[in-house]
Amino acid sequence: MKKEEILQLLPERLRRLAGREAGDWEQVQEIRIRSGRQMVLLIRGEKKITGGAGEAVSAGEFREILEHISRYSLYAFEEEIRKGYITIPGGHRIGVAGRAVMERGQVRTLRNITFLNIRISHEVRGCADRLLPRLMDADRFLSTLLISPPGAGKTTLLRDIVRQLAEGERGRPGKNVSVVDERSEIAGCYLGVPQKDVGPCDVMDACAKSEGIRMMIRSMAPEVIAVDEIGTRQDYEAMAYALTSGCALLATVHGDSLKHLREKPLLRQMLEEEMFGRLVFLRDEGRPGKIVAVCDGKGKELSRGASALTEGRAS
Repeated sequence: MKKEEILQLLPERLRRLAGREAGDWEQVQEIRIRSGRQMVLLIRGEKKITGGAGEAVSAGEFREILEHISRYSLYAFEEEIRKGYITIPGGHRIGVAGRAVMERGQVRTLRNITFLNIRISHEVRGCADRLLPRLMDADRFLSTLLISPPGAGKTTLLRDIVRQLAEGERGRPGKNVSVVDERSEIAGCYLGVPQKDVGPCDVMDACAKSEGIRMMIRSMAPEVIAVDEIGTRQDYEAMAYALTSGCALLATVHGDSLKHLREKPLLRQMLEEEMFGRLVFLRDEGRPGKIVAVCDGKGKELSRGASALTEGRAS
């Protein structure tokens, strides 16, 4: 993450306030900006309020930030805004909230935007180095599900797996990898160009997973399809279609144990059908992305981290 990509969004006074609290910018996960309120930084899971009670974000400062991130044309980003976010250069995603304008039961756009959440996208090349061999059967990639609570690094890990599969590694040829990036978080596309290093793969940006998976199979002949945060019936049906089409899957889901997954009917069905050949559990134990257990598709532990999630409450 380049600090300048974030700081340039903020007026000078707010840059100073943020810099006072941030310390190591590589550890900053979010900056929440609310008009008339103090900024809040999320640093390694801990919230830090910037400045004193009299140092709230003014209406003018908020407007300046909004104009900067939209390049002085909110209308140009209306489709993204309707979904609740704007993606900026560097692949960082800014959540937006305000007054929703409804039409036929659907959000048409947002007005009076007074809440922003700058979600800082981090990239760790090589974080999948030790894991990837455990996800392979000779040259064949085994469908893999990355499981962790929010903010524990599963998207960062998924991104590096995508890069290494697409580039080829350890003498293996690169694979045709298609990324269906529904919320622009994996590749972080800006004006259609990935801002994150996902290697020579193909990206369908800002498209629902259920549609994007089918589109990529029809048009790009992928060997592996990567998606983030699965969980709906439509996701399941599209992934089942991908498997019958000969594609391997790479996906993430929120959870902290096998027990937690089995409590959700759809995920329990995926486990019972062994849709995935590998289950990888992560947790933020001092640093995001710590791999604590790798299991086969039945949930049998293959390798153990310092604190295996498949023991105790994870049984």
